Amino acid sequence: MSAGTVLLGFLNVCLYCAIIILVAFAIVWVLGFVGVQISAEMMKWGKIVVALLCIIAVVAWLLGLLGGGPVVGTGTFWRWR
Repeated sequence: MSAGTVLLGFLNVCLYCAIIILVAFAIVWVLGFVGVQISAEMMKWGKIVVALLCIIAVVAWLLGLLGGGPVVGTGTFWRWR
């Protein structure tokens, strides 16, 4: 696996995590703009969910990097026989 592939995968994971965090921030901002108060308990659980999604993305990238990702077929399953 080339260094460019590893770097591109890392940037993809960073972009994915940034989008997740941006969406969570936008949800909190919209709810605050509308006037809905978010309790500290809900904010804590929301941060936990966002962190878990980012951790899952990083672990999936590392497993793909180490060769332990999902098994990909040979590509012949879609052909008619």
